[in-house]
Amino acid sequence: MIRENKRYEIILPILIIFLMVFGIFVLRSAVARAEGYENYPARQVIWDSLALFLLILVIFMKKNFIRDFAIIVYVISVVLLIYVLLKAPAVGGSRRWITLKFINFQPSELSKLSLIILLPLLFEKPTLKNFILSILLTALPTTLIFLEPDLGTSVLISFIWLSIAIASKVKFRYVLTIILIILVALPLFYMFGLKDYQKNRIRAFLNPQAHQSGAAYNVIRSKSAIASGGLLGRGYMKGPANLFGFVPVDYSDFIVAVIGEELGFLGIAFLIFLYTAIMVRMYIMYEKVEDEYWKLIIVGVSATLFFHVTENMLMAIGAMPVTGIPLPFVSYGGSSTVIFGMMFGLVMKAYSITKLGRKV
Repeated sequence: MIRENKRYEIILPILIIFLMVFGIFVLRSAVARAEGYENYPARQVIWDSLALFLLILVIFMKKNFIRDFAIIVYVISVVLLIYVLLKAPAVGGSRRWITLKFINFQPSELSKLSLIILLPLLFEKPTLKNFILSILLTALPTTLIFLEPDLGTSVLISFIWLSIAIASKVKFRYVLTIILIILVALPLFYMFGLKDYQKNRIRAFLNPQAHQSGAAYNVIRSKSAIASGGLLGRGYMKGPANLFGFVPVDYSDFIVAVIGEELGFLGIAFLIFLYTAIMVRMYIMYEKVEDEYWKLIIVGVSATLFFHVTENMLMAIGAMPVTGIPLPFVSYGGSSTVIFGMMFGLVMKAYSITKLGRKV
């Protein structure tokens, strides 16, 4: 046992395991008749197990090692992002993956983790110099990820920075200035920064009926499947939209459509309950942590989870533009699952090293 760890959290990992089991349960139905995808549930069990192992490993790391290693993780993530742009094969018009012998790894996932442990180092000393440096360090991976292109993840990384900046003790007028600059630049970014297919997704979000055979096809199919499930759903492995492949990528991006069709509103409500319970538990842990660095780490992890869940579930019902943001521990995927495991390990590490005393 590491002496600096004074207590261990039990509720959070239990909630995560419940979420993983629910995800495997749904994934098994999502690929039930998808030829070539039969081994996805077994693979996901391996990813989930690895995520839990890394979660525990992070808890037993020295806190100073995590702080000192932050810049190294950041540099590694940037180097991998550059490698992806230069060397990785294009898949569907994007360069996002490093293909190894047995696995595919997405470096943008590592970028999230690197910024979550690096930005608090800067914001715990809220000077103007550190504030500007935080913007530059965030802008580099954001730009590289955008060039892949991966608009959803680049927006997510910006959201992580914004959340940590607002929660820190940096002067709010600094943050407000950046927000105003971004808002002013948005029209120019839309006109000159986005690719045609990205613009089509935004147009499809604003007017789905006009793009029902194109950019809005997936969303319309997803909404139809969710609506057909009603309150209780059609039954496990009995959803026609799922089983006959009417909703594309329903094992990943649109897995909420499988839940809504087969388990109904109650199935989605149960999923929302699990995520809400995790967020509430992290807030309770945040309130008990005193060290500014570790408090901001919890903010970064919470912001990442919130963005993933909100974007994925809302895009499935057409309330947000379509991106490739997965549903944590439910959508199929190794990179996201493993990195989220490490993120939650950081949250539990923050809690384990906290001295809990009576407030007088």
